[in-house]
Amino acid sequence: MGKTAFTRGLARGLGCSGRVTSPTFTIVNEYPGRLPLFHFDMYRLDSSEALFDIGWDDYLDRRGVCAVEWSERVSDAMPPEAKYVRISRCAENDVWRKIEISGEEPQ
Repeated sequence: MGKTAFTRGLARGLGCSGRVTSPTFTIVNEYPGRLPLFHFDMYRLDSSEALFDIGWDDYLDRRGVCAVEWSERVSDAMPPEAKYVRISRCAENDVWRKIEISGEEPQ
């Protein structure tokens, strides 16, 4: 419901070139820009342990931007400074989206 579209806009703002696609089957896609963008899809991961197996700490150490879909599946691995973006449909119009950004994990 707009997760990859949001990430495309984020990539554009970071000066990333190339086509931004959903990382559903790759788990992570990387895009170079003024800051590197790492686009994760955690839906297929069973646990945070699996996230560390693919080098989560290494991505965090690279000082880029991590856009993480389905972060609630690995919430214990999210750094304390993480910002959370919630995208939902607007009640007024089903094609509109409401975007909320918070420093706390959505409930």
